[in-house]
Amino acid sequence: MKTALLTDDPKQALRIKRLFMSFASYLMCMGLVLYCDYRGWFLMPPGGTLWFLATVLVVNAGFYLVFRTGWNLRFSDSSLTMAQMVAAFLVLMVVIYYAGRVRGVMLLLYLITYVFGVFRLRVHQFFFLTVVSLASYALVIWLLVLNRPEAVDLQVEIMHWIVLAVVLPWFSLVGGYISQLRTTISKANSELSEALSTIEVLAIHDELTQVYNRRHMLDLLQKEKARADRHAPHFCLGIVDLDHFKNVNDRFGHLVGDTVLRTLVRDIGLEIREADFLARYGGEEFVMVLADTDLAGALRVAERMRKRAENCPYPGLPEDFRVTISIGLTEYVPVESIEMVLARADSALYQAKHRGRNQVVQQLKPDQPKAAVRSSSARPY
Repeated sequence: MKTALLTDDPKQALRIKRLFMSFASYLMCMGLVLYCDYRGWFLMPPGGTLWFLATVLVVNAGFYLVFRTGWNLRFSDSSLTMAQMVAAFLVLMVVIYYAGRVRGVMLLLYLITYVFGVFRLRVHQFFFLTVVSLASYALVIWLLVLNRPEAVDLQVEIMHWIVLAVVLPWFSLVGGYISQLRTTISKANSELSEALSTIEVLAIHDELTQVYNRRHMLDLLQKEKARADRHAPHFCLGIVDLDHFKNVNDRFGHLVGDTVLRTLVRDIGLEIREADFLARYGGEEFVMVLADTDLAGALRVAERMRKRAENCPYPGLPEDFRVTISIGLTEYVPVESIEMVLARADSALYQAKHRGRNQVVQQLKPDQPKAAVRSSSARPY
């Protein structure tokens, strides 16, 4: 029911809700008109009251259709605040013209209309509406003097007009200030939200390579461990280390070394799925976690990474410049600690380094700390 009346677009739904609020004000106005008509205070011709009320309903239905179909999005002010308020002033002109002895009371409806301007209007727009309001009331007085002089006390009406001329500008200033305050608060909230998002990203990512940092990696590993301990599919973990990276820094400098790290990590990261992740473990070491993957599948991923690293080009460096990687790979065994699985992967990485680098070594079980298997496609050692 809510979606049928409103829309799935939150901004459009808010505009329609505000339209419903203004329609509630129309209903109050129509109730007053009916009561005044019943008491004989409303001087509209026979049947005119019903036609007037029907017109008000059609106007509101028209605005609703404009919002519901999205036609309002073609205008700079998608809320159509000015258009709705001008329409309200036209309705008030008719009410005030036929109000008779209760005309002074009906003037208060101008103030209710002004309240809705605080959602969007600026001070200059409020002053424009003030001019429209005073002009419309002056027109009503003029028409009354021309057509029904016996039903108007010109001095009283002029006093009413002067009071409006004093009150409405103050409402314009206050309304414009509130509207500006709302805009400022909304902008501040938006900037704060963006700042918090940036802080959140910085808090969990490594500044240089933009992969997860060590602290967030440990948090994610705890979640993967909890899933695996609940009999979910196991995950595999690998420690990736750049071979002879110290030589890169010594030969080209640390800035080039940073570029190599960023480029290589971005390149090998293309080999993992969205459910997997890379994290910087320290220095030139990175941890990759492959969710819902057995050791055979993880070995294939690691080998693709190793081959991609062999062929990764680095802008600004010699064409034949290459950096290789070594990977120590293992599979999580339920109930063991994160420290144990990291230590096993580190032990496998040590084996890869010891046996010549540029290869993937896997270690199978926690009770076989020295067992290692060289991948069949790796470089012989």
